[in-house]
Amino acid sequence: MIKLIHPIAGILAMLTIATFWLSTLISELSGSHAAIVAVKTAIPWGLLLLVPSLVAVGGSGLAWSKGNRTGLVGAKLLRMPFIAVNGMLVLIPSALFLASKARAAEFDGWFYGVQAVELVAGAANLMLLGMSMRDGLRLSKWRRKSLLKPSTAYRTRLLVREEETEGTTTFHFERPAGFQFKAGQAIYLTLPASIGADNRGRMRTFSLSSSPHDRDLTITTRVSDSAFKKALQALPLGTEIELSGPYGNMVLDERRPAVFIAGGIGITPFRSMIRDAIERGLRQRMVVFYSVRKAEDAAFVGELEALAEHNPRFELVPTITGPGEVPPGWQRGKVTNEMISRHAGDLADQTFYVAGPPKMVEGLKQMLLASGVATADFHIEEFTGY
Repeated sequence: MIKLIHPIAGILAMLTIATFWLSTLISELSGSHAAIVAVKTAIPWGLLLLVPSLVAVGGSGLAWSKGNRTGLVGAKLLRMPFIAVNGMLVLIPSALFLASKARAAEFDGWFYGVQAVELVAGAANLMLLGMSMRDGLRLSKWRRKSLLKPSTAYRTRLLVREEETEGTTTFHFERPAGFQFKAGQAIYLTLPASIGADNRGRMRTFSLSSSPHDRDLTITTRVSDSAFKKALQALPLGTEIELSGPYGNMVLDERRPAVFIAGGIGITPFRSMIRDAIERGLRQRMVVFYSVRKAEDAAFVGELEALAEHNPRFELVPTITGPGEVPPGWQRGKVTNEMISRHAGDLADQTFYVAGPPKMVEGLKQMLLASGVATADFHIEEFTGY
């Protein structure tokens, strides 16, 4: 319910402030005192909608964050006090003052001075709410057409903990009844309240590494020094944990050849997508460029090599960027336009999927844009490791 209340309240608050702002501007430009009086005396009634909307936005956002104070969630929470103070100390008093002056037909310097302040404060709140809505869309990864279709929360249990490589672990969770997802999508996991939280909270986003056809749900992650990862690694088997989702629009476009570029643990959503495509017998061409510092860091590489060996329309191109030994069939160096063209063909004919560390993802994004690849033809996911 919180995930539905938060965006609806945010939209109502933005629309209400925008209505106040535009109606004020239009009435002033009209030059009609009657129009100004009508607008200014109507705005206080609109506060009956604006104030509850702002309260709902702040309260639901705080509850949804579950202790997280960093990243996009932290940025949204940081804006809320400014929005609230601006509303309570500037917009509401200004609206009441201007309504009183308008009823008395006192269009003097005080009226226009306060109105100027009101317009500036309203524009500031519109900008802050817009930025928070943008960050909310990035966090939830909703498609615009399904903005008001929230995810569902489930209870699940940790079944198996399996080491993939040194420092990389796959966690198997019981698949809740009715949970459906598309290959490449992600979930939120929330640790039990008894475990506590660090400054990033008890919730993290993970891409599913399992195929939609698997019995269990799996996530695969590097086990870092973050409090969340340590707690997840120490979680006793059988422990109940909250799962919500699915999220994300990094799903396979089945109409065009696919090029996957993974850095490190960024391979997880691609493993899900590739297995799903092969299990469903799709005929599209798929090439994976898998970049790691050393071969020992490459999770699922044996499985992917076996899939490539038995599926002529799927090719795996593993690359090493570190100083270690290069195994047979591997390449050394970063993924480049030339490398992609050599294995996948013309860049303009592909849909690109890029996932990995933020610096690598940004570099590849700029490389693809500079090569003429349209923004609509690539999808990116950043894996921060927290």
